[in-house]
Parts: sequence; structure tokens; C-alpha cells
Amino acid sequence: AQAQSLFIGPINLGIGWFVFLLPGAFLIYFISALAEGEQTPFDLLEAESELVAGFHIEYSGMKFAMFFLAQFLNSFFLGAIAVALFLGGWQGPFAGQIPLLGPIYFMAKTFFIYVVIQWIKGTFPRMRVDQMMQFAWKVLVPLVLTLILVQMVVMKLPLPGWINSLLVLVANIGVFIAVLNIMGSYFRREMVRTKRSFEPKSLIGTMQPVNTSSGD
Repeated sequence: AQAQSLFIGPINLGIGWFVFLLPGAFLIYFISALAEGEQTPFDLLEAESELVAGFHIEYSGMKFAMFFLAQFLNSFFLGAIAVALFLGGWQGPFAGQIPLLGPIYFMAKTFFIYVVIQWIKGTFPRMRVDQMMQFAWKVLVPLVLTLILVQMVVMKLPLPGWINSLLVLVANIGVFIAVLNIMGSYFRREMVRTKRSFEPKSLIGTMQPVNTSSGD
């Protein structure tokens, strides 16, 4: 259940498709990759539809295209890292017998991740700063720390390899569901509280009656 190496080659030669063993870690990496690549819903610094400054007005033509090309390549390489770590890298049917299929499989998987990133960019709305900070500190950080702790405990259990792998998978899914349920209830309470704070409040019963009687 372990690659026992930090090099990409041994990781791919191990289990390969770590996304099925560590789905929580893959989801955390993918969300972090969206933020690192300044993609929606975490593109607060770019906000192409709202902010018009910098290279958007200073450059045109090929110089303007180079900035966007750098952003697209950044997302593409982040997808390539996801493929190398979680999606088996070059592995695929008959890749061992036909070496040419390895790069084709790798590029196809990377292109699929890139398409998913662009689909999210064109579908999801942009998050506010407070929403992004709450999601990062109150969801992702507790989830990462809990997964690391559970992974350390499970790896030290004196169990056969396949049972160890099954426990790691169950722990990933269980911790992920538990944290999402806890944080989901928290965010629902926050949404209700925010909605109530913007509701118009009635002034009936809160104002003092006006004394219309004349003086002595």
C-alpha cells in the first residue's frame, strides 16, 4: 500500500492509481491546484471579468497572448502533477509492451484534468474572500491534518497489505464525509445567520409613542 519513495517513477510502478486509495488527498490537491493556478472559483487576484488593469490594457497581440499562455501552461502542469501522483502516470493497457503508449496515456490523462479545470472555470461562480478563507482554514486544513494522522496510525498497524490498503481507503472516505458533514452544518448556520442579518426588521413595538398632548 506504499510506494516507499518520493520519486515519480517508483510511485507509478507501485499501486499507480492512488486516487482510488487516497481520494481525499487527491481532492485536496485538486482544489489546491485550482487556487495555485488562479482558476475559478479562487481567481480573486485575477478576476478577469471585473479587473481591467496590468497586462489587460498595457499589452496586445503576442505579448498579451504570452501572459494567458503562461496561465494555461501553469494549469496544464498542475494537471500533469496530479496525473503523475494519483492517476497512474504513463500506466495503461499494453503500455508495458508498447512503450509509445506511455506518453500518449500520460498526455490524455493530463488533457482530461485540464478540461475539468476549464469546465470548473466556466461553471462555478467566484468565491468571496471571506468564503475562501473559511473554506481553507476551516475545511481543508482540518481535513489534511486528520487524514495525515489517520494515515500514520493505519500504516503502523500489523496487518496484511490488502487489509492495510482497505483501511486506508475506508479511513479516507470516512474522514472526508465526517469533516464535510460537520463543516456543512456550520456553513448552513452561517448562511442562515447572514440571511437573517439582512432581513428588514419591523419597527413596530420598538419606537416610543409620541406625546401629542399640550403642556400645562
